[in-house]
Amino acid sequence: MKGRAMTDASITFRKTMTTAEQALYTGISGNLHPLYVNDIHAHSVSGGGMIVFELAIASLATTAFAEIGGSGRRLASLSLEFPSPARIGDTVKATVESAGETEGRLTTRILCTLEDGTLVAQGQADLVAVAKD
Repeated sequence: MKGRAMTDASITFRKTMTTAEQALYTGISGNLHPLYVNDIHAHSVSGGGMIVFELAIASLATTAFAEIGGSGRRLASLSLEFPSPARIGDTVKATVESAGETEGRLTTRILCTLEDGTLVAQGQADLVAVAKD
């Protein structure tokens, strides 16, 4: 079903978040907030290590979007909440399921959890067909 949307599907992608990937995301975003880039500061403020960028967690769902939406769709809207942080070294499971399609707009639900079940992101996204130039 590569080219067509999967309107009744659930796709899961798992990834262990590493220091190297955190550094790459820092370079891309330019975000130098100490909770994300300074392990000593993160421990002193939150009791744990560096926090994974929330948008890096959100980006894990895009792997599932590609499968659920098919090759002709793009992300049109995204709404997420981040109730708990993920830390460097945590494995995040991103699950995206289709919630229905209306007028060519495929709505999906997003749920990202840690291995112990802690919820780190939840929300929804809409995928639409790519407009031809």
